[in-house]
Amino acid sequence: MSDIQEYTLRTGVQRTVNYLLRELPKVYETSSDFLIKLPFDKKIIASKLNLTQEHFSRILWELSSDGLIDIDGKYINIKNISRLTEFSV
Repeated sequence: MSDIQEYTLRTGVQRTVNYLLRELPKVYETSSDFLIKLPFDKKIIASKLNLTQEHFSRILWELSSDGLIDIDGKYINIKNISRLTEFSV
């Protein structure tokens, strides 16, 4: 039920940001940069978020262009967690 609410009440950007924030290590108050290794292929993650792979990749690219994240294959470095969190609302 919560997945259905997530899909209908949140934009693709919000779903993606929420996913990234959930993947953060639990102790992140001590650093400004946070490295996440995506546990699955982007296609699987996109499907889980009810997005196409292209839409998911475009969202990641836009977040990168905004200076919020860096992408290196399966690794995503969150550069500005406070600004990224603003997108999750």
